[in-house]
Amino acid sequence: MSKDMKDGIDRRAALVWAGALAAAIGSAHHFGFSLSSPVKAIVPGYGTDPDMLNPVVPWERTLSEAQLAAVRTFVDFILPRESDVPSASDVGVHELIDEWISAPYPDQAKDNALILDGLARMDLQARRRSGARVFSGAPRDVQMAILEDIADPAKMPATKDFYGRLRYLVVGAYYTTAAGFADIGYVGNVALKAFPEPSPDVLAAIEGACLRLGLVDAIVRQA
Repeated sequence: MSKDMKDGIDRRAALVWAGALAAAIGSAHHFGFSLSSPVKAIVPGYGTDPDMLNPVVPWERTLSEAQLAAVRTFVDFILPRESDVPSASDVGVHELIDEWISAPYPDQAKDNALILDGLARMDLQARRRSGARVFSGAPRDVQMAILEDIADPAKMPATKDFYGRLRYLVVGAYYTTAAGFADIGYVGNVALKAFPEPSPDVLAAIEGACLRLGLVDAIVRQA
């Protein structure tokens, strides 16, 4: 997504983005595109034939303000701002994570349990190390120390799966945005006003291949 989403991501835009993330990680059907039933009976989900042009969100977001703030710190720990390249939170990845784990489908429900448990462990570490009630209320240096320890399974093996999965979602989400495309130099999905003519080297290679195959009539000579 190209717009700045620091002040809140539109939920309909978030659903489209979440679909792109699901497709990017090879599990589009897990976001409701081909599901016959949701995980939570009290939440209808999309059903089997969602209207993606006019999406309706029948579930509430999961994360509290403190949890969302913790996720925001986490995503920027994984992909911080570098020069003119925006950070993960600059493009709203933390809000996309909230949208993702709130959806009532199998993979999202598993991620919900895993991520909420990991966030609770981050809060516990914050209380032990600084006395802060929650991770988002801890001093910045304490937050970074906790995240560095979580990133090392030898130091905090209990959060290995949490860290690995959330990092995976963060990277997947970021690189389905315009900022992510620009960062890796991806130039697809851009309309061209005209197709450039092939270079003389390319034309010579094609002509040589046609001659070897006896396809003389296929050779197009430049004027």
